[in-house]
Amino acid sequence: MVGYTLGMKTIDLSGRVALITGGTRNIGRAIAQSLAEAGADVALFYRIDEASAIQAREEIRASTGRRAEVYRVDVGDEAADEAGVEQALQDFGGAFSILVHNAMGHKTSGGIMPDLRTDQWRDTLAVNLDAAFFLTRALLRREGALPPGSSVVFISSGRGHGAAPGHAAYGTAKAALNHFAAILAQDIGPRGVRVNVVSPGFTERPGSGATEEERRAVIQGTALRRVGVPDDVAGAVLYFASDLSAFVTGQCLQVNGGG
Repeated sequence: MVGYTLGMKTIDLSGRVALITGGTRNIGRAIAQSLAEAGADVALFYRIDEASAIQAREEIRASTGRRAEVYRVDVGDEAADEAGVEQALQDFGGAFSILVHNAMGHKTSGGIMPDLRTDQWRDTLAVNLDAAFFLTRALLRREGALPPGSSVVFISSGRGHGAAPGHAAYGTAKAALNHFAAILAQDIGPRGVRVNVVSPGFTERPGSGATEEERRAVIQGTALRRVGVPDDVAGAVLYFASDLSAFVTGQCLQVNGGG
């Protein structure tokens, strides 16, 4: 049997299909792998790195035996989201029971106010916040595309809970994403669809830009005395995607090691 058993409930996502944005690298890649290992087929949206997308697709297929497809979609663009959702729905039979919006846009250069540029502000909000709206609306407007029992998970950030210099756009987008999820949970709860947020703290990944000194400071400020890894986030998403959280919606789980 695929999955893990807890009491009378098992994390078995067989027969389910997940749409994951930013699903081919780092945290998104770990989420896709976790869901596929639990039995789900996965549709992965990516924006830039085609080579990494193809590699992720082939590795998931080989290691799990699940179906995996990749789609190049700029999720901050409404028309691109509509087209990407339509194509993925056609390919996967017209429905997704899991939506994970993980794609992250974070342009920090010149980010200290008042030097933050308009394009930085708009691009960051588009990818982190607007995309969540575009994607969920696209699915909800298509009959049966997000059926009862489905789970929507948004990936937020600790920057959405506390202020930090140089994160005006990113922190604002993530804070708004948290509130949007809470409202969306109320709006679509009567449809039998759950909406939750996973909010990681500092998570180790290539290109994070953190210096060793900054990394040590994070560890010292974290109760578990380590930084997070993508699998930590993936585990929380797996919980929200599964029936273990069947009566949980409108919640934000901070995966930050007690930071």
